[in-house]
Order: sequence, then structure tokens, then C-alpha cells
Amino acid sequence: MPAHRHRQVRHRLRFLATLVGLQPAAAGFSTAPSRGCPLHAALARRDAPAAAALALYSSIRAAASPTPYIFSLLLASLASSSPRASSPAAGGCDGRAVAGLAHAQALKCGALAHTVVTNCLLKLYCALGLLPDARRVFDTTGASALDAVSWNTIVSGYGKSGDLEAARELFVRMPDRSLVSWSAMVDACVRAEEFSEALRVFDRMMEEGFRPDAVVLVSMLKACAHLGAVERGRWVHKYLEAEGFGRRPVNVMLETALVDMYCKCGCMERAWQVFDRVQSRDVVLWNAMIGGLAMNGHGKRAIELFRRMLVRGLCQMSQHLLLFCVRAPMQGVWMKERRFSGPCGTMGLSPRREHYGCLADLLGRAGLVEEAEAVLLDMPMDPHASQWGSLMSSCLMHNNIVVGQRVGKKLIELEPDDGGRYVVLFNLYAVNGLWDDAKAVRQMMEERGAKKETGLSFIEWNGLVHEFMSGDMRHPQTRMIYALLEDMERRLQLIGYVKDTSRVLIDMDDEEDKGSTLSYHSERLALAFGILNIPHDMPIRIVKNLRVCRDRHVHAKLVSNLYQREIIVRDRHRFHLFRDGVCSCNDYW
Repeated sequence: MPAHRHRQVRHRLRFLATLVGLQPAAAGFSTAPSRGCPLHAALARRDAPAAAALALYSSIRAAASPTPYIFSLLLASLASSSPRASSPAAGGCDGRAVAGLAHAQALKCGALAHTVVTNCLLKLYCALGLLPDARRVFDTTGASALDAVSWNTIVSGYGKSGDLEAARELFVRMPDRSLVSWSAMVDACVRAEEFSEALRVFDRMMEEGFRPDAVVLVSMLKACAHLGAVERGRWVHKYLEAEGFGRRPVNVMLETALVDMYCKCGCMERAWQVFDRVQSRDVVLWNAMIGGLAMNGHGKRAIELFRRMLVRGLCQMSQHLLLFCVRAPMQGVWMKERRFSGPCGTMGLSPRREHYGCLADLLGRAGLVEEAEAVLLDMPMDPHASQWGSLMSSCLMHNNIVVGQRVGKKLIELEPDDGGRYVVLFNLYAVNGLWDDAKAVRQMMEERGAKKETGLSFIEWNGLVHEFMSGDMRHPQTRMIYALLEDMERRLQLIGYVKDTSRVLIDMDDEEDKGSTLSYHSERLALAFGILNIPHDMPIRIVKNLRVCRDRHVHAKLVSNLYQREIIVRDRHRFHLFRDGVCSCNDYW
């Protein structure tokens, strides 16, 4: 290479390195092909912008022919910058365009004949969420050029994107499965909210002799937390202790998953024990503990922990503390006085979307639905549909047709395929006798083919998680469960219980049909199973994927007193502890 060309390339590389803050790597750089790799490796480690990585590749290619190793580093660098690949900060690069350019270069130079380059390209497409492009590369690459990393990458990519069926199809076809393969499949089930399936996949993994690592155990704990499977969660905890995980360097993600699992199963003392022994706590772990306290109704401890969090310099508002305030009106006043004007009142904190949503939920549940609507409309970012949904629930609770009509229409506009949005607005119209409007909503729902989320209830016993849906006939103890429910109905009627059918309106033509539906609802089936199987001195723990309605809440209070059982129900929002005919939420949820 001519000397002047050599100097031009060297100066250009040093200039580009300076732009991305890699002067130390550039200082020892020469134009020899073997010395180009450290600079790219540094770019990959530093999460450099995609535009800088492409510019450096262009300069290296001008100096010498790129090697497969340089391509692998380039693709890894682009994958690490994928969240910013289409942002102005990344030089205006579009993610698909960047990946396509790198793909074309690798193909042109024959680098895709090397498995490591193919795997890096698969990882790049998966990181960008371009699964069809990743699948095209996977399917067109010869089987001899694919290895276990290739299979694991594509299975993990589908799992992280939420496509459980595609992940399962490839997982079944895998020639050889490693622990990484099983971990990717368990994670895919968790991300797709198929939590029972995640437990089954984990059991199969153990049967085939694989010893779980921290990654798959985190996924397991997430599944246990969502199902309320505390016995399985305790097994994971005991396994961690038996295998000496506690003696290894602290894995905050694993400790956080343990805390979250115990909190969501209502085992607060165990959660405290795990939390207290962690020395290096991050914000996520603090929030998990505060969230557990909030969900379980431990108000004073939640506020005290939040103050300790601030003292330690973790100046980040916990949305879970606000969630507690939503459930406890008096503490809600404490937070409401620190309204979000700039840096969140006197605490010097910058609120996020979740904080505005929780404040709106607090106001809505207190009956101040107009003010709650104003909070959502005035917040500096767009509210999520779930936050509008919480306000809609408040409108139904307080029968505010004026605000409820506006919010209901907005929700249908935001999520036209979610049948639950139509049902709530339908019920609000029907309760107020606006039958023409109610019929119009029902017709719109049918025309768009929107489906309401199926209500499911889960209860764990003897290491197995039992799932129930309304009118379920699949369980082996179905006859005993239904016989107990019929006896339960008779005994409740004798003490004056009358079903509240005001919220069971769609597809129900008379009061008898509505009452029958309520009698065999998923929570009642799970509750009957618990009474039949769980010893009297143990609490009955039920997890529901939807919010508990008013009728089921009254029913659980009466059953707890009638059968002298402690019943713990965790719904989408919080825990309800029913004991002696009283609920821990004080009928405010």
C-alpha cells in the first residue's frame, strides 16, 4: 500500500475511534489486517453506535480484505447497538437497512461459509426483532454449517419475540439439546405467559439429567410467582442453597426473582429473609420488595423501605409505593401531596409513566374520576391502555357514565381486538339502562371478532398446579367439586347470600343463567378443590389472572367464615386475605 494511503487510513481510523471514545484502542492500531480486530472488539464491548461500527468496517476494508473474524465482530457490534440502530443518535441508521448491508457484505466476501459468522448474523436479526430474516438465513444455510449455537439462537429469538409455537417447533427438531436449549424453551413459555407449560418443560429437562443453572432458575421462579406455586418456588430455593449458589458471587437477578416469587405467593417473611441477606441491592430488587409489601397490604413497612431506599441514594420513585397508596387511601394522601410538578415535589424525583398511572388509579378508586382523567391527559407521555383500563374500572365502580363513556371509547380505539374493553363499556351502559348504546357496543364487538380474555384460577397442591376455568369439567375431581359447590350454595342461601348478577350481562338472557355462571366460576371451582384437599390448618392459596369481581369477593368472605378457612386470593392487582368473614383489603381494591 502506498505510504500516503497508509497514513490516510490510519488517520481516519483514529478520528473515528475518537468519535466513539476509543482512543486507547486506536493508539496501538496499525493498518496491518491482524491489528484491525482489537478496535472492533472494543466497539462491541462499548455498545458503539451502528453508524460508527459500519464506518470503521469500511475503513478496515479499504486497508485490507476483511476476515471472517472481523465480520463476526462487526455483526456482534451491530447486535449490541440494536436498540439504537434506528434512532437519530445512531446516525439515522435503520435497523433493517444496517443488518441488510452487513449481511450483503458478509455474503459478498464469502464469510457466511463460516458458522461463527452465520451465528452472529442470526443473533443480529433476532436482536432487531427481524425473525423472518433470521429464519431465512437459518433455513438457507446448510445443515453442516449450523451448530448448537445456531439452533439455540433461533429458538431463543422466537421465544423472546413471544412466538412460542415457532420456538417449540424448532426445539422439537433440534438434533442435540444443551442446557442452553432447555433454558431458552422455559424462557419462551414464560414470555408467552404459558407458566404451567414452563414448569412441565423444566421437569422434562430435569428428567433428562440436566442440572439447572441460574438463568433457567430465574425463569422457573418467574413461572412460580405467576402461578402462586410456592411449593415449587421453595424447591428452587432449597436447590440453590444445596448447590452452594449462596457461596458464589451475588446474582442479584436470581435474588430478585426469589424475593418476587415469595412476595407474589404471600410469603412475606421469607421474602424479607432473602432481601436482608443481599448486600449489593439494585433498584430492581428494592422495587420488588416494596411491590411485595404494597401488594400484601403492609403499608408502613413499604413507606419505611422506600425511605431507606432514598437514604441510600437510589433516587428513583418506586411505582409500587404508589400502588400501595392506591390500595390504602390514607397513605394515598401522603403521596398525593407530593404531586408531580417537575421533580416530584420535595423528594427530588423524576416521575415516569407508571407513577402518573398509579396516581390516576388512586384518584379514580377514591371516586375522583374527573381528576384522574385529567392526570392521564396532562402527563408528558402517552398513557398505556392498561392505565386507561384502570380508570375505566373506577368509572364502573363509581358508576360515572360521563367519564366512563369517553374512556371506554378510547380503550376500544387503542385495543380494538381486546373483547374485555367492549364488555366493560357494555356493562356500564347496561347498568345505566342505556340499552341502545349497549347493543351498539355488543354489535361492534361481534363484527370485529374481539374476544374477552378467559378467566383462569390456579391452585397448587402436592407440587402440582391445578388450573380451572369457568364451568370446567376437565379435573379428575370434577364430580366432588361440583357436589361441594351445590352444598355450599345451599348453606350460603340460608344465611342470606344473594348472587350479584349486575356484572354478568353479555350473552346472558335471564337471572337463572347468570346465577349458574357465577356458581361455577373459576375461583369457586379452585376454592372447592382447596377445601376438599388442603388440610384445615393450611391456607388455601388461589391465583387469578383477572381482577376479582364484587360478587366473588363477597362469596369468598362468607365461605371463609362458614367453613372457618383462611383463603388467600391473588388477583391481577393485589392480595386478598379472607379470614372469619373479613378481607384484608377492607373491601377497597
